[in-house]
Amino acid sequence: MRYLIYDLLLHILIIFLSPYYLLKMIFSGKYRAGLTERFGFLGDKAVALEGAEQVVWFHAVSVGETRAALPLVKCFKEAYPEWKVVFSTVTATGQATAERDGGGLIDTLIYMPLDLSWVLRGVLSRIRPSLFVIVEKEYWPAMINALNSRGCPVAVVNGSISEKSFRRYKSSGFFFSPLFNAISLFSARTGGDASKAGALGVASDRIFVTGNIKFDMEAAPDLEARVEGLKKALSIKETDKVIVAGSTHHGEEEVMIELYRSLEERGIKAKLLIAPRHPERFRDVAELLAESGVPYIKRSEAAVVASGTEAGVILLDTLGELFDAYGLASVAFVGGSLVEIGGHNLLEPAYFGVPVLYGPHITSCEDMAELLEGAGAGERVMEKKELFEAILELLLDDKKISEMGEAALSLLHSLKGTTVNTIRLLATLMK
Repeated sequence: MRYLIYDLLLHILIIFLSPYYLLKMIFSGKYRAGLTERFGFLGDKAVALEGAEQVVWFHAVSVGETRAALPLVKCFKEAYPEWKVVFSTVTATGQATAERDGGGLIDTLIYMPLDLSWVLRGVLSRIRPSLFVIVEKEYWPAMINALNSRGCPVAVVNGSISEKSFRRYKSSGFFFSPLFNAISLFSARTGGDASKAGALGVASDRIFVTGNIKFDMEAAPDLEARVEGLKKALSIKETDKVIVAGSTHHGEEEVMIELYRSLEERGIKAKLLIAPRHPERFRDVAELLAESGVPYIKRSEAAVVASGTEAGVILLDTLGELFDAYGLASVAFVGGSLVEIGGHNLLEPAYFGVPVLYGPHITSCEDMAELLEGAGAGERVMEKKELFEAILELLLDDKKISEMGEAALSLLHSLKGTTVNTIRLLATLMK
């Protein structure tokens, strides 16, 4: 009965919001992407699964989860080459990352279908998964119920439950308690995540603390060439000091522009690359830069900008290039942390041996911050003045940049192994 109520409420909500999303689809390709797949029409995408006896379905929300999941998918494919792999994401950027970096690993790449009973019946009848793996978060009641009724185990890997989500799930226990009780395996990122999973209904003998699979990030074969190509396209010289502000949100771009101006006033030469978290904000940030008067270029227009441009600020207004851009950085600031968002993946700059700075609002990546700070590879700043002082100190001290960068690389190396342990746990669910 509870799932019938949930299904009815979700249908009503979709009908109520449809005018809003129709307008969004008219003006933004983001909302049109994968529309038919979201409603369960997979077309030829399920052909690769025909005749397959064993299918594993990995689901990741967006770019960060996708990048974290791909080494896990690779490890799984190496251990079980006879299994077919389905991979789904919610966002277009996640799809682009999976398509680019998941070559040879993913048999079928789709958008996650809507959590509606009739949509899921059609999709599951075509995919017929033997194992469903949720990467980090996003728990859909109808999907998990449908998988459970088919006898398909559901595993959560790199499991993460924020305080906000925990409160929401607790307050909606009528719908979510059975959902968490139906999870066959919860591989938690931290002890805190494990405790929350248990409090929400996951059986204690199904919960394991394995650590963060993001520590096992691997480079795509063409990563070095991509970084070099980006450097050339943006006219960045080997001697340039580059500040990369990644995954920024409203309020943080203003801080970075002010910081850049302060550096200029002190006669310190540096380039600033700003990468907004959400593509729909590219235009707003471009307008902000234009109004500020600082010389800037857009990455999307770099090909038509004269080589050797003196523009000190670069707007990364393309999809899927932020990780590559961290390879250009002398120092990185990871956004969503000076404003109350919860932070984003702090390990991506560390992968390139780059010092990592971030603000105080990092509830979604506190474990990463503590490890980086403990290793001397990252620094938490409480407000924009501290951020400016930290960046200024690093730009004036090449030795400190080098030491923090080496500490970051050493930390990541020491933490590898989570992926292999996670695969061992998944093996207990495989038939």
